[in-house]
Amino acid sequence: MKRPLIRQQVTFLYTDDLAATSAFYRDVMELEFALDQGPCHIYKLSPTSFIGLCTLADRPTSPVGVTISLVVDDVDGFHATLVNKGVTCERSPAFSERFNVYSCLFIDPNGYRLEIQEFRDPEWKN
Repeated sequence: MKRPLIRQQVTFLYTDDLAATSAFYRDVMELEFALDQGPCHIYKLSPTSFIGLCTLADRPTSPVGVTISLVVDDVDGFHATLVNKGVTCERSPAFSERFNVYSCLFIDPNGYRLEIQEFRDPEWKN
Protein backbone atom coordinates (compact mmCIF):
# COMPACT_ATOMS: atom_id res chain seq x y z
CA MET A 1 0.00 0.00 0.00
CA LYS A 2 1.34 3.41 -0.96
CA ARG A 3 1.37 6.00 1.81
CA PRO A 4 -1.07 8.92 1.49
CA LEU A 5 0.21 12.14 -0.07
CA ILE A 6 1.55 14.84 2.27
CA ARG A 7 -0.12 18.02 1.01
CA GLN A 8 1.14 20.62 3.47
CA GLN A 9 3.55 21.11 6.37
CA VAL A 10 3.23 23.21 9.54
CA THR A 11 6.03 23.79 12.05
CA PHE A 12 4.86 25.07 15.43
CA LEU A 13 7.00 27.39 17.56
CA TYR A 14 6.12 28.38 21.11
CA THR A 15 6.11 31.74 22.85
CA ASP A 16 5.19 33.56 26.05
CA ASP A 17 4.16 36.65 24.04
CA LEU A 18 1.94 35.70 21.11
CA ALA A 19 1.21 39.32 20.13
CA ALA A 20 4.89 40.31 19.85
CA THR A 21 5.89 37.08 18.12
CA SER A 22 2.99 37.33 15.69
CA ALA A 23 3.93 40.94 14.93
CA PHE A 24 7.51 39.85 14.15
CA TYR A 25 6.41 37.20 11.64
CA ARG A 26 3.69 39.43 10.15
CA ASP A 27 5.46 42.81 10.03
CA VAL A 28 9.17 42.01 9.94
CA MET A 29 9.19 38.69 8.06
CA GLU A 30 6.19 39.87 5.97
CA LEU A 31 4.42 36.52 6.10
CA GLU A 32 0.78 36.13 5.10
CA PHE A 33 -1.55 35.48 8.04
CA ALA A 34 -3.40 32.21 7.39
CA LEU A 35 -5.42 31.29 10.49
CA ASP A 36 -6.20 32.51 14.01
CA GLN A 37 -6.79 29.57 16.35
CA GLY A 38 -6.89 31.73 19.47
CA PRO A 39 -3.72 30.62 21.27
CA CYS A 40 -2.06 29.83 17.92
CA HIS A 41 -1.50 32.07 14.89
CA ILE A 42 -0.54 30.36 11.64
CA TYR A 43 1.39 32.11 8.85
CA LYS A 44 1.97 30.98 5.28
CA LEU A 45 5.60 30.45 4.22
CA SER A 46 4.86 29.05 0.76
CA PRO A 47 1.85 27.48 -0.98
CA THR A 48 2.30 24.28 1.04
CA SER A 49 4.28 25.21 4.16
CA PHE A 50 3.30 27.15 7.24
CA ILE A 51 4.65 28.29 10.59
CA GLY A 52 2.42 28.24 13.64
CA LEU A 53 3.06 30.40 16.71
CA CYS A 54 1.49 29.20 19.93
CA THR A 55 1.21 30.17 23.55
CA LEU A 56 0.16 27.04 25.43
CA ALA A 57 0.64 26.06 29.07
CA ASP A 58 1.79 22.52 28.20
CA ARG A 59 4.32 23.50 25.53
CA PRO A 60 8.06 22.88 25.20
CA THR A 61 9.88 25.80 26.84
CA SER A 62 13.23 25.88 25.04
CA PRO A 63 14.10 26.84 21.46
CA VAL A 64 17.49 25.11 21.76
CA GLY A 65 18.21 22.82 18.84
CA VAL A 66 15.55 24.30 16.54
CA THR A 67 16.47 25.97 13.25
CA ILE A 68 13.85 27.10 10.75
CA SER A 69 15.48 27.22 7.30
CA LEU A 70 13.73 29.35 4.69
CA VAL A 71 14.90 28.56 1.16
CA VAL A 72 14.94 31.70 -1.01
CA ASP A 73 16.35 32.87 -4.34
CA ASP A 74 18.06 35.98 -2.90
CA VAL A 75 19.78 35.57 0.47
CA ASP A 76 21.48 38.97 0.24
CA GLY A 77 18.19 40.74 -0.48
CA PHE A 78 16.39 38.95 2.37
CA HIS A 79 19.32 39.73 4.70
CA ALA A 80 19.19 43.44 3.77
CA THR A 81 15.42 43.54 4.33
CA LEU A 82 15.68 42.11 7.85
CA VAL A 83 18.69 44.24 8.83
CA ASN A 84 16.86 47.37 7.58
CA LYS A 85 13.98 46.41 9.88
CA GLY A 86 16.33 46.28 12.87
CA VAL A 87 16.67 42.51 13.21
CA THR A 88 20.10 41.55 14.55
CA CYS A 89 22.00 39.25 12.23
CA GLU A 90 23.68 36.37 14.04
CA ARG A 91 25.72 35.32 10.98
CA SER A 92 26.16 37.38 7.80
CA PRO A 93 25.62 35.77 4.39
CA ALA A 94 28.39 33.28 3.61
CA PHE A 95 28.96 30.17 1.54
CA SER A 96 29.30 26.82 3.33
CA GLU A 97 31.45 24.40 1.35
CA ARG A 98 30.47 21.64 3.76
CA PHE A 99 26.75 21.88 2.91
CA ASN A 100 27.00 23.66 -0.47
CA VAL A 101 24.62 26.43 0.62
CA TYR A 102 24.80 30.21 0.82
CA SER A 103 23.05 31.42 3.96
CA CYS A 104 22.73 33.84 6.86
CA LEU A 105 21.30 33.45 10.34
CA PHE A 106 18.93 35.52 12.48
CA ILE A 107 17.32 34.86 15.86
CA ASP A 108 13.59 35.43 16.32
CA PRO A 109 12.11 37.11 19.44
CA ASN A 110 11.90 33.73 21.24
CA GLY A 111 15.42 32.53 20.48
CA TYR A 112 14.57 30.29 17.51
CA ARG A 113 17.22 30.31 14.78
CA LEU A 114 16.02 31.53 11.37
CA GLU A 115 18.34 30.49 8.57
CA ILE A 116 17.84 32.18 5.21
CA GLN A 117 19.49 30.00 2.56
CA GLU A 118 20.02 29.19 -1.10
CA PHE A 119 20.91 25.61 -2.02
CA ARG A 120 23.83 25.48 -4.45
CA ASP A 121 23.82 21.69 -4.65
CA PRO A 122 22.52 20.47 -8.03
CA GLU A 123 21.15 17.40 -6.22
CA TRP A 124 18.62 19.59 -4.32
CA LYS A 125 15.17 18.86 -5.68
CA ASN A 126 12.79 21.71 -5.03
